[in-house]
Amino acid sequence: MNKIKLEDITLNHLKILKAVDDCGSFSKAAQKLGYSQALISKKVKQAEDYFGVILLNRSPGSICLTNKGKKLISQTLNVVETVENLREEFHATFSAEGEDLILGATSLILEVWLKQYLQRFQLCFPGRNIKEIQAQNSSFFSHSQLLDIDLLLNSCSGYKEEHHCTRLTTHKMVLFSFGKNKYFNEYRLIKTNEIDWDEVLLLDEVHRELSKNGILLHQLSGVNILSSYQDVLKYASENQKLTILPDFCEADIISQYQVLTLTIQDVNEYGIYIHVPRFSELLISAEGLVRSFRLEQNNLESVPNVNLILGSSSAKEENVLRIGIQRDSIGQFIAGYGTKYISDLQRSSSLIEQPIFKNIEINRDFELQILPCSSGEEMNHQMKRGELDICILDDISLLNNGSQFFDDLSFGSKLIGIASYNLLGQDVNIVLHKDSAINTVQELKGKRISTLFGSNAHRFIITLFDLYNMDVSKDCKLVNEDPQRASRSLANKTIDAYVCCHTFASILEGYAFVRKLPLSQTDSLRIPSIRGIVCRSQFIKENPKIVVAYLHDLLVANYWFNSSPIQATDLLTKVIDVRKTQINQFFNPVFGNRIDPTLKPQWSWLLKTLNRRLEGKYGISLFDVDFWIDDYFLRLVYNLLNLDYHFHQVSFASEFSSSYFLEEQFSRHMKVLYENYDLPQKY
Repeated sequence: MNKIKLEDITLNHLKILKAVDDCGSFSKAAQKLGYSQALISKKVKQAEDYFGVILLNRSPGSICLTNKGKKLISQTLNVVETVENLREEFHATFSAEGEDLILGATSLILEVWLKQYLQRFQLCFPGRNIKEIQAQNSSFFSHSQLLDIDLLLNSCSGYKEEHHCTRLTTHKMVLFSFGKNKYFNEYRLIKTNEIDWDEVLLLDEVHRELSKNGILLHQLSGVNILSSYQDVLKYASENQKLTILPDFCEADIISQYQVLTLTIQDVNEYGIYIHVPRFSELLISAEGLVRSFRLEQNNLESVPNVNLILGSSSAKEENVLRIGIQRDSIGQFIAGYGTKYISDLQRSSSLIEQPIFKNIEINRDFELQILPCSSGEEMNHQMKRGELDICILDDISLLNNGSQFFDDLSFGSKLIGIASYNLLGQDVNIVLHKDSAINTVQELKGKRISTLFGSNAHRFIITLFDLYNMDVSKDCKLVNEDPQRASRSLANKTIDAYVCCHTFASILEGYAFVRKLPLSQTDSLRIPSIRGIVCRSQFIKENPKIVVAYLHDLLVANYWFNSSPIQATDLLTKVIDVRKTQINQFFNPVFGNRIDPTLKPQWSWLLKTLNRRLEGKYGISLFDVDFWIDDYFLRLVYNLLNLDYHFHQVSFASEFSSSYFLEEQFSRHMKVLYENYDLPQKY
């Protein structure tokens, strides 16, 4: 058992001790606080373990504080009361939870664009009061006012070196005609030299954007300019003028006026840039905001309201979620079989009150199917044919998926979460026949080596050879075999070595004919590995509620496994062909395998590095990894469960942070799981 640390002790421990003393029993305290009795006992035990003394006298019919327990409560209870009083005071003082987030932007962005996407900002900056400051002119952002602003939104990609800048979206410039139709043709396109600039009225922001094009400076010299967006529309309508605005204004204008539009071909597009102070805590949140805008056109991007996305039904909505999982991968089965177990219990149980975020409900009207596959390559082919909705893939297969579904900055799949990862890069071994004369990596040159293509072991041997200035494709014979076939090949000596996960290597080592290559030979290679969860973009578009339900149950399954690994392992080994020793060894903290669905910045860096190094090999081509990654729905699920996504995104703990009262958040789910522990499941 891990030793309890100071950071593991919370105010809730003190509150529970006081409640047990007041009620005289664990069960009555649990009923008073709305917790399970098991949770009450656990918290008391944690407090006693930390202080190293007995805090409660447990006698038949009565439980009360010991003298040391009374001393602890008497000297700390005022802290609990002070925190609770301050919480009430803060809630009474502010209209919303949390601190203000000051957002500065130009008037056009605030008046039109931000209204369409404000809920996306609220999702990525939860609990913050977003307050808007309108820029009066372009020099606003370069002066001292920057010190009073947390985020900047504008159409310029650079202001100050201390600000991190990223483009969120790009918009076409459109010519709006309020009655002048002589320009309009069947193609609905126009060039600047075809425009009668004497008929044009411009908003000052747009005039500045167009002025960046030196060719247009002469034509713009006589254009009438106004500073108000509404004034431009009103004047242009009354006088049948033309104006130019970004295409995000089109829906707003059409709703107010009779107007015809033409896309302008030869002017710079209007980019919306976000500027965030470097080294600030907002960078992580802003990264999630940027990813939320990476959804392709005509997918969720075109629906700005979060509630509309998940609250509306689609005629194409499915009642089956088909998940592909590699048959022999322990690192994938919690996100597969474990999540199915949770999903089936949630769907069949009437005891669990489903969380609701605004008007977003989790859709349980579907069946989750697990489809075991022999390899990541097979899964990618099936997803391409529309036979799988979600695939759980090791890193090379992930890159292969991204390469296959990438098409001109549009993706047919999205990386929506992580099934498991290994931070230490120590989860792969090279297995040899006991009679083999091979004792070093260099001696593998020219040998016949087996591994499962697309797996982390595959990536490992490629990188290992590269580290020793060798090329896998030239300096050995690499063959594709699953663990069962490879073990037979090793026994028959038809291969010289087999590269696999540490757990399977240890199982093989138990046989008399097998030994491992000394770990000292591979100590210099420590590359983290991940097993990612990808979903078809079309399925996301048509079935967003099902995607939310899957990610929700994935989080519950992860918590269930971390909090009750013995029970979870015992149950899962009854329904899948995996030994308990394999599961326990795989998730042994010594080897660094952990489950955590958050899409950390490190995973983006890892995939981009591997993408560059493996370009042109194994069906991998260079693509934009950041555009492919999308944690939009994962963030939404964390909000549903009242969890801090940003905290866990930067944490590498093997379980949820206990300081965020996670036991309380998941207690209703755990109650159902424990009550159904012996419930037979058939997958």
